Amino acid sequence: MNKPWEQLRVNPEKSGGKRDVLFEIEQTIVELEIYLEENPDDEIARIQYQQFVNKRAIFIPPMPEAYDRHYHPEMQA
Repeated sequence: MNKPWEQLRVNPEKSGGKRDVLFEIEQTIVELEIYLEENPDDEIARIQYQQFVNKRAIFIPPMPEAYDRHYHPEMQA
């Protein structure tokens, strides 16, 4: 096996692994939202939903306007 490919396999950050995890978290949140609309009394699903929302918060960096009073809208793009 060639060496650069092995490094990509070993290091998920370089291969986009973090984005894949975030995508899976987002997909699970959407699925749980749909399920909870039909089954609002399912306490386990509600707890799982909150756990995945918390996981997503870990992966998504905080928005700059939350900390900077001099936030520039052109930086949003």
